[in-house]
Amino acid sequence: MSTSAISLSETVAPPDILPVTRADCGQFSGLTAAALRWILDAEDAASAQNGFCRLGAWSNGRPAGLLLSCPAADRQELTSIMVAPSMRGRGIGAALLADFSRQMREAGKTAIFARWSSQLPRSAEFSRMLSSAGWSTPSVTRRRMTWRAGDWRLGFANRDSVLQRLQSRGLVVRSLAELGADGVSDFLDQSRALLAAGKAPRWSNPEGWVGMADHRLTVVLLDDAGRVQGWMVCAFQPQFGRWYVPQGWVVADKISRGWLLGGIASLSQRLEEAAGPDALIIAQPAADIPGGMEQMLFKHFGNHTIAMDFLFESEQLLGDV
Repeated sequence: MSTSAISLSETVAPPDILPVTRADCGQFSGLTAAALRWILDAEDAASAQNGFCRLGAWSNGRPAGLLLSCPAADRQELTSIMVAPSMRGRGIGAALLADFSRQMREAGKTAIFARWSSQLPRSAEFSRMLSSAGWSTPSVTRRRMTWRAGDWRLGFANRDSVLQRLQSRGLVVRSLAELGADGVSDFLDQSRALLAAGKAPRWSNPEGWVGMADHRLTVVLLDDAGRVQGWMVCAFQPQFGRWYVPQGWVVADKISRGWLLGGIASLSQRLEEAAGPDALIIAQPAADIPGGMEQMLFKHFGNHTIAMDFLFESEQLLGDV
């Protein structure tokens, strides 16, 4: 089958929305970005086990649209949606969204959400489609920045001395590898206590990241009494060939003392040593946290990025079935 244009004399039936299996991968691979084709390539059992959702739209026997989705705790992210150019304007995207919403509601998800770049082609059209489907008004939630690891020194020439000074004032930085199994268990126990007490924000929960994080580079920030004061997660994304920092957080009273800067100093030092100066590193911290990672990274390293854009986000809350 192909996504070639349908002749005007051919009757266009409503699309059939069906799960996409690995056997269908070749027919749908042109309907998502190359960097996301690994979701299509996943074996069917692994896809289901990992919580992926792969929906295809068929029209008159042809693949006409594709929706890919990944889990995000109790929510589900709309990772990619594309309709074949010859089939646009026929409601296929809306049909994919409706079926996706229904399936996630039945699966017990609390919400579905999408996050996309300010540089996304046809961004305005995508926003209108979400709005028509009852999603929230898009808002800018994150600034995404990409660097070469070696370029961080351009904005942080005194990195090593800054880290030494902070350590002399009580900051203790340990990687997950240095903590060992018992130390990681204690870190998670302390992080749960911080979350339960409202001292750590819900989005900072490291539980889901520890299994996929690089334990050499993910660092925990402690005071000299061994109390967890923050953490920074770093994970390699092989499908993109880059390192990702999804979380960076410290307790409020340590922000003014420069502990966020100390954490990123240690992480960048370790990353450059482990992966070399040409390693790519990306961060997309929330943009609405006073004194948070986004402000710190942009202030110190914003002039040295190789790419920067903003991320819009929209969601649809899912009620009872």
